[in-house]
Amino acid sequence: MLRAREAAQFLRPRQRRAYQVFEEAKQGHLERECIEELCSQEEAREVFENDPETNYFYPRYLDCISKYGSPYTKHPDFVTCVQNLPDQCSPNPCAKEGTQACQDLMGNFYCQCRAGWGGRLCDRDVNECGQQNGGCSQVCTNQPGSFHCACSSGYVLSPDGRTCLDIDECADAGACGEARCQNLPGSYSCLCDEGYTFSAQEKACRDVDECAEGRCEQACVNSPGSYSCHCDGRGGLKLSQDMNTCEDILPCVPLSTARSLKSLYLGRMFSGTPVIRLRFKRLQPTRLVAEFDFRTFDPEGVLFFAGGRQDSTWIVLGLRAGRLELQLRYHGVGRVTSSGPVINHGMWQTISVEELERNLVVKVNKDAVMKIAVAADLFQLERGLYHLNLTVGGIPFKEKDLIQPINPRLDGCMRSWNWLNGEDTAIQETVKVNAKMQCFSVTERGSFYPGTGFAFYSLDYARTSPDVGTETTWEIEVVARIRPATDTGVLLALVGEDRAVALSVALVDYHSTKKLKKQLVVLAVESVALALMEIKVCDGQEHVVSVSVKEGEAVLEVDGTKGASEVSHEGLTESLAVLGKHLQGSMRTFIGGLPDVPVTSAPVTAFYRGCMTLEVNRQALDLDEATYKHSDITSHSCPPVEPATP
Repeated sequence: MLRAREAAQFLRPRQRRAYQVFEEAKQGHLERECIEELCSQEEAREVFENDPETNYFYPRYLDCISKYGSPYTKHPDFVTCVQNLPDQCSPNPCAKEGTQACQDLMGNFYCQCRAGWGGRLCDRDVNECGQQNGGCSQVCTNQPGSFHCACSSGYVLSPDGRTCLDIDECADAGACGEARCQNLPGSYSCLCDEGYTFSAQEKACRDVDECAEGRCEQACVNSPGSYSCHCDGRGGLKLSQDMNTCEDILPCVPLSTARSLKSLYLGRMFSGTPVIRLRFKRLQPTRLVAEFDFRTFDPEGVLFFAGGRQDSTWIVLGLRAGRLELQLRYHGVGRVTSSGPVINHGMWQTISVEELERNLVVKVNKDAVMKIAVAADLFQLERGLYHLNLTVGGIPFKEKDLIQPINPRLDGCMRSWNWLNGEDTAIQETVKVNAKMQCFSVTERGSFYPGTGFAFYSLDYARTSPDVGTETTWEIEVVARIRPATDTGVLLALVGEDRAVALSVALVDYHSTKKLKKQLVVLAVESVALALMEIKVCDGQEHVVSVSVKEGEAVLEVDGTKGASEVSHEGLTESLAVLGKHLQGSMRTFIGGLPDVPVTSAPVTAFYRGCMTLEVNRQALDLDEATYKHSDITSHSCPPVEPATP
């Protein structure tokens, strides 16, 4: 009825009134004035003949009017005629698909709709999904007269037809192949260890090449499940906190490296050549007078040479085993004399050498320690002039041509010198403008590595059996006493002719596998860390680092505490086999740094800065005996830690 009424709202006024008349007629109560408003039955028919609600009733109603007259006369037979009209459900006015049954209401009808249908004629589909999603837990799909619950991918519909249950894909053993399977709501994930990614096609974990992703600022080395970044250590760089970028290596312990302008450092020339050369010419015979203050921890070396050519007359004042030694050659006859106290204790003392009437007198702190008779003067007449050559910190010829060979290199310091009564003022001016010719103001015993160079030796690590010439094994034992000034640097390394770093011991400020910043000592073969040990590298104190590597064993200790192994037994065996193969070839032992090798050759390539003394295979290494030493390295003295300011 609602639909018919709504339709009547759009009729003309007279048609709307006619609709009202017939509605009242169906209900059995009519008003006379309604007839007067209708021009004819044709007009009334026009109103209703297209109305589905009156399509069945109206023709029969007109028949009752024809038989019993106007309904407004209220003839009893008219009312009975209308009430006895035939079944209003025949023919069925309801929509067939949506109707369960049609009920005759005697002049009207009622369509009983099936579930999912609505409207007077049951011709309107009800959208069950519009109310609380039709009761579906996930997907609701409306259908004509019905609806259907469905589930998203990864779920299955439960027996109640509405609830979705998660599918456990991991119940299938082959879901992830070699990877670990993790069930998720509506899905699953195939998990790999860090550094690996899952290949759905192969159903396996594959290594991620982090280097291809450009993670490192400088050099990058990919490894199974990981990667490592490397910085130009020789250029003064190390890894920063993020383990990917590089930063400067800065001192963490300040050293007293101030230099004295009025001092002369004798150990600057590793070649053993003199640091100062003087030539004196006199018209009259002149006697040698030399006096200076001297300080050293070095037990051996040359203080100065005075005389002529190597095959003529000369003297060399040096140190051997910490005592003064004088070598003399007069008229081809050589002598060696040693006497006096041990003076390589690092304290200043005054030393003098003077020619007196066919005698040479050597004094320490004004006390004569040597008085030697000589057969001639050191100044030699040549072309009308008396000549004397004087060299400081070295000799003008090869040390093998000395009467008794001596290592001329001397890590010592002079001040307040007086050569021939002060006729050498030019030396002071030269020293003032050249800081490398000056001494540290204060020093301690040790060797100083400034972080700018290295030294190396040619050492043999092979051990032979009692059978002559039969090589059986090798051994590397190192004891390093260090007082570092930075947290990164190479202490010792064995490098082959192919620039392969066979073994290295170094300070490093990060744990490479844990990607963690920490102060450590690392023992490595090539780029593989065998052992690590923590160290308080920046406390300004001396620490003892011990290394023992032999067939089947690699031990690292710091201050008596053994470090942790970083490789499996199989990995250790493999690395030591690689080391043993390297040791069969020519090998150099580098101290304080590495030569120009790729930054990925070893965990650390930076130069060491700080104090250090070394024993290798139970022999103390003397830097004056090295095959090569950078001129900035001091072999027997080291600046102390700078006192803290109040």
